[in-house]
Amino acid sequence: MAKWYAPFEPFALQATVTCLAMAKASEVEAFWAGAAPEGRARYSDLKLIGSGAYSVVARARDTQTDEIVAIKRIAEVFYDAQEAKKVLREIRLLRDFAHPNVISLKALIPPTSMETFDDIFMVTDFMESDLRRVIKSKQQLPPGKVRSYMAQLLAGLEHVHRHSGIHRDLKPANVLVSHTKVTPATPYGLVRLCDFGLARVDADAQEQSKREMDAATQVDNTSEPEADDDAAETEAAAPRSPPLLKKQMTSYVVTRWYRAPEVILRERYSYAIDLWAVGCIFKEMLELTAATRPTGALFPGRYCVPFSFDSETRERQRYDQLAVITRTLGAPTAHEMAWASAAAQEELRSVCHGEALSPLERGDRQAVIDRKLRDACPVVADVELELMRALLAYDPSSRPRCAEALSQYEYFTPLTADERAGLAISGDVDAKSVEAAFAFEAEQLGSNELRILLANDLFRMVIDSDRSDRQRPGNGGAAGGQSAAATAPMAPQPVSSSRTPMLPSATTSSAAPPPVPNPPTLDK
Repeated sequence: MAKWYAPFEPFALQATVTCLAMAKASEVEAFWAGAAPEGRARYSDLKLIGSGAYSVVARARDTQTDEIVAIKRIAEVFYDAQEAKKVLREIRLLRDFAHPNVISLKALIPPTSMETFDDIFMVTDFMESDLRRVIKSKQQLPPGKVRSYMAQLLAGLEHVHRHSGIHRDLKPANVLVSHTKVTPATPYGLVRLCDFGLARVDADAQEQSKREMDAATQVDNTSEPEADDDAAETEAAAPRSPPLLKKQMTSYVVTRWYRAPEVILRERYSYAIDLWAVGCIFKEMLELTAATRPTGALFPGRYCVPFSFDSETRERQRYDQLAVITRTLGAPTAHEMAWASAAAQEELRSVCHGEALSPLERGDRQAVIDRKLRDACPVVADVELELMRALLAYDPSSRPRCAEALSQYEYFTPLTADERAGLAISGDVDAKSVEAAFAFEAEQLGSNELRILLANDLFRMVIDSDRSDRQRPGNGGAAGGQSAAATAPMAPQPVSSSRTPMLPSATTSSAAPPPVPNPPTLDK
């Protein structure tokens, strides 16, 4: 029996296709809202690939370089001054890191108005996957691939630390992977660190924006309370103490499962918190080298109540996460916790059901840790265990620096000469250059002043991009037959202080100089 509506099916199908195309076009237009037409015209084939509470990420083709890039749109940047400062910090970090294992900021797309813009469009490298997807796939990995990924991860992190940076949110989802970028230096693909939204260089302990509290992560959407300077004073008696930033930072760092003990205990922290997170990631990757079923995260806390910030929930989460760590690694000894304040040590005892810290000697304690780590990760070999134990040390000062881990641990001995050459461990960075680029961190700046600083960074990057385009063969340079002035798009003018008045501190502070095309930057 023929269907009475059969003649109409082609029309229905066409209508569906049309509706989908219109919806896609509407999404693209919404993504580009606020971007200057000459800026967006450079990118084609845009496709949305991800979104969060405050940002949307798309992939697109750069028509001038024919490269696939990622474009991140951050909305309503200036609704909160601290959020604007966070965005400025991330832009300057990415702009100046310049390392093969750190995502690079290729461009900032100019807005329709430099005086009134609210959204930022950041163009970065496009990477087709990340470690979270790799781990979630549960596909078996060759040991050499894990070693290569670990080496690249540590190399990129070392570069961040040498710029006085701390990532603060290191987790598998923030380690990007490209399986197509295979070279002698990266035989299994390229690894790059990303998402420096919570990274810090030198910030105030009380500085915590609402967006930091709301920052959604793959596991945990809740935040920790702010650090208290008096309560966080270290009473360490250990011969070594972790290098500290001049000003301590907020406790909202790292998805809960990857948080170091010093963060959970609200103690002062340093770059060593990133090494703890690397140790957690290392375990998850090692499990993929065997045919056995992976057990997942090393320290999986149980409590996760999205967007619940009451003190009772936060305390329950903190105690739960501490309990998971002590259950996995065993109760620490007094020597392992000598860096912590008396209050922190007492809190740890309460988590261990009132028991005293472990009385074991160092050799016996190491044997206990090794046994427990083997229980948690049965596939771990001796050389892998040595590195994992070091990265997951309770004492932050006992964790190796990234460069030390790469050069001093037997696990990385099999790396080829090409792989080692590609790690690009650079020399020390001029501290004065870092301080100049991030002088705004010490200032109490309003949204208006931060808009001016961001506008100047936008202006500078547009000028740099235009200069690079002119120098590219065929784009109006000496070989192109046309003058650069005739072919280059007009760059937006810097924000005028007469049209956007600055507060008094903006004219005198080193953090908010008058608008100029070339604000201070890190020396390469």
